[in-house]
Amino acid sequence: MIYLRSLYFIFLALFSISHVFAQEQENKTNLTELALFECRKELSQLLRLSCYDQINVGNKPVSTVDVSAMGDIWRLAVEHEMKRENHTAGFMVTAHNKGTYPVIMTIPAMGYQPPRPILMLSCIDNITRMQIALTKKQATGNVLLITDKTQLSSEWFLREDGYLLEASRGIPGIDEIKQLLSSTKLTIKLANDEQLTFNISGINKEIKPLRSACHW
Repeated sequence: MIYLRSLYFIFLALFSISHVFAQEQENKTNLTELALFECRKELSQLLRLSCYDQINVGNKPVSTVDVSAMGDIWRLAVEHEMKRENHTAGFMVTAHNKGTYPVIMTIPAMGYQPPRPILMLSCIDNITRMQIALTKKQATGNVLLITDKTQLSSEWFLREDGYLLEASRGIPGIDEIKQLLSSTKLTIKLANDEQLTFNISGINKEIKPLRSACHW
């Protein structure tokens, strides 16, 4: 009798534990579905994808980049790169009208999981810019540009709370870009010793709309 009573309490305890576990799983599922519903209401594709990333489904690692806190230029680079199709290589170029600005070129760093650092060249308002949207905050703009043909030390500007690096605009920036032409690979060594490598093997052809728009 005592044995049967003990078995009864054991089964009762196991049933209670399984019921509580099932209830917790149901609650987690409901919360996840609610979070997904809220993400779908976000109009910006970039913010919507970031929202999805922050939902820890199956305990997957989440992005450490708070997209909503990033600046306009950082978002421009990332949103432009999101239009890339079929994992194509080289710069992705957007030019609305031949010989006119704006022209935007982006390419992600190799060897990184999303979110990746993005190199962006652009001609906006007749001004040539070379910028990098970073995923890690930088404290200084000292960079070393290394190609298969040349090596150049430069002092870039830090923008947008340390998440955007920008070369000098106008003639000095154009001169730096010209040194990249006819190269196949660009490695940018940051002040924290992190190295960003980009495939620029098609830059001579891909940059033509930008050069035409900014008249150089």
